[in-house]
Order: sequence, then structure tokens, then C-alpha cells
Amino acid sequence: METLCIPVKSNLITEIILRSRGRINIAQLVENVVVDFLERTKGDGTIWSEEHAEEVLGEIDDDLSRYGEPTKGYDWHRVFLPNGTRLKTQYRGAEYEAEVRHQQVYFNGNPCSPSQFASAAANNTSRNAWRDLWIKRPGDGWKLANTLRKT
Repeated sequence: METLCIPVKSNLITEIILRSRGRINIAQLVENVVVDFLERTKGDGTIWSEEHAEEVLGEIDDDLSRYGEPTKGYDWHRVFLPNGTRLKTQYRGAEYEAEVRHQQVYFNGNPCSPSQFASAAANNTSRNAWRDLWIKRPGDGWKLANTLRKT
């Protein structure tokens, strides 16, 4: 995939580096923000073309058959993950994703728990899923699982 360089004010980059003490990959952060914006505004006729909005309406039926009823989902202790929720984690520089379909978490086509997903993505090592998983529920941004558990 090709990359594109976009000018960003240096004081913003400096602030990110200072706050994270250099732990944040700034390019990945910017990419995540853009992806999140695209997903949150998908089908929004005030931003995108009419053709796009109509295309998204057609995808809603596809999502229902792929993910299941949007009001149902997977109960993970005190955290509800509606159908269509995405989970992600990183291990050794690679990013892994799972999703909730028909009230079950799936990773690589296999049903699992969030804890099993975190472990499998990390080469079957012991992981703390609350600390290692990021959750993106439909219509929401990415949040650390532990943050969701506390709210």
C-alpha cells in the first residue's frame, strides 16, 4: 500500500511525543484517526455524495445478514459488545482484529472469547485482554477494553 505525507503542525507532533514519551507511533495514530472518521461518517449525506449515502443504505441489509441483529451481541462480563463490534490488538508490531457476529466473537473464522482472541493473536501467550484489547462498537470510536469495563 502506498503512503502519503501530509503536513501537520510541528507543535502538535511535539505535544504527542512529549505526552507519550515517544511511545506512540504518530503515523499509526493519524491513520487510526482518519479510519475512525471515515467509519463514523459513513453514509452521512451532509459530508459525502448522494451516491455514497445510497450505497451505504444497501450495505445495511448486508450487515444484518453478516453480523446479525444489531441489538444483540456478546456479553463480556459487564461489557456488552453488540453485533458488528470490532476488537483489535497488537503483538510484535502486527495488528490483529476480531469481530462480533451473531452474538459470538470470531478471530480467523473461529469463535472465541475476547481473552482467547488476545492470547491467540499473541502467539498463544498469556495476555490480559482488558489491558491488551481495543474495542470499537458500531457508531463508536476505538476504546481500551479496560476503559469500557470501568464505565
